Amino acid sequence: MDKLICTKNQSSQSPLISLSTTSEEEVEDFCKRCHESELPENEYIFTFGYGNRKNYDLFLAYLQNYDIKYVIDVRKNPRAWTRRWYGDKIEEFCFSQNIEYISKIDLGNTSGTPKWIPPNQKKAKAALREVAEITKQGTVLLLCAEMNPEKCHRVNVAEKLAKLVRLPVKHLP
Repeated sequence: MDKLICTKNQSSQSPLISLSTTSEEEVEDFCKRCHESELPENEYIFTFGYGNRKNYDLFLAYLQNYDIKYVIDVRKNPRAWTRRWYGDKIEEFCFSQNIEYISKIDLGNTSGTPKWIPPNQKKAKAALREVAEITKQGTVLLLCAEMNPEKCHRVNVAEKLAKLVRLPVKHLP
């Protein structure tokens, strides 16, 4: 595949998204969903799990198309099977895109299942309140490792956050 270009809408001031290593079907599906959004992109809490992705292509497309201002890492340990998804590397990448990366290890999960059991309940509540304040400043994306939201605690974290800020949640595949 040569190069795919995706834009959220033609009148947007946002830059074009160039994806060179993501499958054509994945990008077309993303663009279709992007155009079918019911609410403006800044009226959601987004979640994303990087799973076994080997590059930032789709992550970047989401960040740009949904005008994400803050990536909130909700992993207890911001490490991964590849250095690319370590917290410090994601922070560098986000910085290069003028996006703030924030690690919230207190929103991590100790259960080993999708049921969210934070390391410390009191600190988790405080961290949720902090993230709620951040949502007032710009669009947030909750980041975790598990690609499938149904298998990840970020769904529970997003639901609790949604109750605090009264925004719907959109889980990005």
